Amino acid sequence: MIQQAYQSHLPPFLSFTGSPSGFYSTIQLPEPLKAYQLVHYLENENVYAQDASSMFLPEFKNESMIRLSVSQVKEELIEIGVQKIAEGAAELLKRRSEVRFI
Repeated sequence: MIQQAYQSHLPPFLSFTGSPSGFYSTIQLPEPLKAYQLVHYLENENVYAQDASSMFLPEFKNESMIRLSVSQVKEELIEIGVQKIAEGAAELLKRRSEVRFI
């Protein structure tokens, strides 16, 4: 289910890995997005993801990957959550590319 939602809703600038079961999967964010930014954004949307940076050895640290588990998520909410991830990443990228004059 999660793989199908990824294929249907994630834009090309987001890549994913994981098993078909969806017990754990990851989404790689494009530069300059950082996982902590998207995780914070998603919390406000009631979507809970984990910043995967702590899962790497220091010399291989990846600060642009989130980790998901849908093992205890109702099936009807998986697609909605993936849509919100896609929307959140697009919104954060848009904010990063805007020029603001103060």
